Amino acid sequence: MDYSFDGTGGYRIPTGIGGLDVQLGGGVPPGATILILAEPGANSDMFAQQFVYGGLLNDEDVFYFTSEHPAKEIVQEMEDMKWDVEKYMEDGTLEFVDAYVPRFYNVLPKEYTSDLSAKDFLKKGIDSMGLLKATAMQTRDRKYRGVIDSISYFLRAYNLNSVVEVIEMISSIGKATGAIHLILMTGGMHDSVTENTLRHICDGVIEFRIRERGSEIERTIMIRKMRGMIVPNRTISYMVTQKGIELETTTRVL
Repeated sequence: MDYSFDGTGGYRIPTGIGGLDVQLGGGVPPGATILILAEPGANSDMFAQQFVYGGLLNDEDVFYFTSEHPAKEIVQEMEDMKWDVEKYMEDGTLEFVDAYVPRFYNVLPKEYTSDLSAKDFLKKGIDSMGLLKATAMQTRDRKYRGVIDSISYFLRAYNLNSVVEVIEMISSIGKATGAIHLILMTGGMHDSVTENTLRHICDGVIEFRIRERGSEIERTIMIRKMRGMIVPNRTISYMVTQKGIELETTTRVL
């Protein structure tokens, strides 16, 4: 397990996104629950996959809870990026918890359901919130990190108080175990009260934005907050490359 010393008496866990770790003084605080608030098309899903692979390379166990896409689709995307996750899935280091396929088992094409494991088959019709809670509460013997992709599904399907309760539970587990949790949320899909509530209860908030600048698309992130840290007071430009998300070395004033 690689912990980076930030020079201020605290330790940081690398995210796996090098440029971001530089901006954060080596990584994120152990036990942090981080909200990724991203506009559609901002590639936050690639960021999450890179975060997963970074954890594997850092000798951590990782779980990826997906309610928006079939797990096999995410695995294929990671393999296309040359992030070889099959071996980690085989030895149990990486676990995908697929809450998408069981919800649509009866309507999805057979290629998505033909190789459904017995474990996943038994999840058909299961309450997704209950599955998320069970995944978060699972006892793990090693250091780990987790991804919830995405909380927007739960905000559409459940009331806000129920979602807040499960995030607070995940956050408390993270603080007790030192695990980092990444929670993805689609920006602009929910009202301002909902967005601000989730910004408030999470330890860190990173926002992904895209906008047109002439004939080009400009992509930036803003680190709105990170527990125990003074965050950069500028947006940070990033590029989407064959190697994943790469933050530029220059920054732009808000």
